[in-house]
Amino acid sequence: MNQTDEMVMNESLEQVREATSAPAWRSLRLSVSAEAALYIGLASLALILRLSQLGSAPLNNAEAHEALAAWRFAQPAAPGAAPLASNPILFALNSLIFAAFGASEWTARLLTAIAGTALVLTPILWRRELGRSAALMASLLLAVSPVTFADARMMSPAIWSMMLAIIGLRLTWHFVQTRQEWAALAAGPAWLGVILMADPAGWVLVAILLFAWWFAARRHEDDPPEQHPVTLTRAALGQWPWLRSLLYGGLAVLLIATLFFVFPRGLSQVGEVIGRGLSGVLTRPAGGRFAFPLLTSFLYEPVLWFLGIVGVYGAARERNYPDSYLIGWLIGAVIAALVYAGAGAQYALWITIPLAVLGGKALARLVGPVRDAYWTVPRWAVPMVMMGTLALLWIAATNFIRVARSLLGYTPGLSALPQPLHLLLAGMAFLLLVILFFLSGSLWGSRAAWKGVALGLVLFLGTYGLSAGWRVAVTHIDSPYEFWHVQPVSRTLTLLRETMIDSSLRYTGRPDAIAIVAQTPDDQAVAWQLRDYANLRFVNAINQRENAPVIVAPDSFQPTSLGARYVGQDFILTRDWDFNTLRLEDVPAWIMYRVAQSRPFVSERVVVWLRDDVYGLPPLPDLPGEEIAP
Repeated sequence: MNQTDEMVMNESLEQVREATSAPAWRSLRLSVSAEAALYIGLASLALILRLSQLGSAPLNNAEAHEALAAWRFAQPAAPGAAPLASNPILFALNSLIFAAFGASEWTARLLTAIAGTALVLTPILWRRELGRSAALMASLLLAVSPVTFADARMMSPAIWSMMLAIIGLRLTWHFVQTRQEWAALAAGPAWLGVILMADPAGWVLVAILLFAWWFAARRHEDDPPEQHPVTLTRAALGQWPWLRSLLYGGLAVLLIATLFFVFPRGLSQVGEVIGRGLSGVLTRPAGGRFAFPLLTSFLYEPVLWFLGIVGVYGAARERNYPDSYLIGWLIGAVIAALVYAGAGAQYALWITIPLAVLGGKALARLVGPVRDAYWTVPRWAVPMVMMGTLALLWIAATNFIRVARSLLGYTPGLSALPQPLHLLLAGMAFLLLVILFFLSGSLWGSRAAWKGVALGLVLFLGTYGLSAGWRVAVTHIDSPYEFWHVQPVSRTLTLLRETMIDSSLRYTGRPDAIAIVAQTPDDQAVAWQLRDYANLRFVNAINQRENAPVIVAPDSFQPTSLGARYVGQDFILTRDWDFNTLRLEDVPAWIMYRVAQSRPFVSERVVVWLRDDVYGLPPLPDLPGEEIAP
């Protein structure tokens, strides 16, 4: 052996010694797949959208009711009676977060926003049945869905019931396939949580899912007996550990509702959930609309309906059980939206989930490569058609917007139809779109043309939907023009809180020490704004000899004979708009901007009366025989 070979051997032995003696942590490598990276990106996008400006608007009456229930439990000295929450799960979680970090609009909405972000990732649970690409696309559609976005930002109980229902479905399906007992034992708390603790309409969601199973079973009646859904279900139910599953579920309900027995009254909240859910069968909430969830879904989710219908067509042809179940879910959700009177706009989520999953399968096929036996399609062909379609749609939309703006001032019979040039340009853009389709079809075949046009339409409608969701949950959260909102609480309510803080600082030197008498419900938006004031009294009527430093009362109250002089400032509480006043000429502008020629009206005001010394007025001279008018 020469000297060179000996040196090489020594170096190799030294490397082996270093490798074997190296710490174990040096051998670890962090490996993230492209799929995992995409899910992390989607989760980050969803979280940013749901947390951005989360506390910028005041809580509406429904949100304030739930938040005050948790706040008054976390702070027993807080004035006002503790209302019964209709979402015991959120009550328990918010009680903890209020005790730890204090109460604000941001902390009240935080946990529902996080749950809404988790809902975006739930298709991961079904990636084996759906396929990797379809599950990823379903998560993308849920991330930008206006309904999931708005629900997550406005403390909707539908988010919590849907999360638990999807988890319950996954656990139930796992038990049917594997007979692993732990899945059944975990499914019991999930299903009882949907019905008893998450949402008054949770039982409606369970009914929808049962209908979906019945529908899928009917579609697969010709399957072999050993693979038939009814046979599999009967076998699974026969081996289901019913007693222990219900016991674990009941124990979970008991512990969460009572906050581990710290709050025994929490069991009354379970009864509140059941009562509200059953009352919704016949009673429509104030301002509610017929088929409210369905109409909301049509208006805010056009991209999901486009992709969902394509997905339903593909699923109907494939005839596998998960696809049949999704079709049944969609049909059941539409029926529930028509039948259940208590369903508000937030329950469009019942329809959004099956549409997103079916649409995800359709979108996965659209973004896949074009396979055509007769045409050679280059890779850049479909993206080019997509970008051309998107550009032409934006041109048409821009001109449509100009026409919509001008139509707001149009009066039939008194003025000519405005903006004829923009109508012509919009029509030309659609004509060019037809030409683009046939031209690309003649070059690369109809499949490439359809894919390019469809993807361009998806991007256009998806952008419109995302902007609509941002408007309904952020910029227009207090606009009565938004179809979603019914008598929304005005942003000016935050000025009421600022007035209280300024007055208390001026009068007592502290921001929350001034005495307040409030003739207002103690579980709604105004009460939430006054939550920090220990010297607050809620009354049914103002005593005419009242002389408290601050009085908060409805605008019908006038302090004509109080025990002191007062200066009043009114604040708009809620506004409304009569949808029947929408003219045909206003429809384009309303669709694009949520504006119309008819104006909203104030449906409720509240007035803050400050005593003259609190306000800073000099005292009046006390003249004999002269009555001082307030």
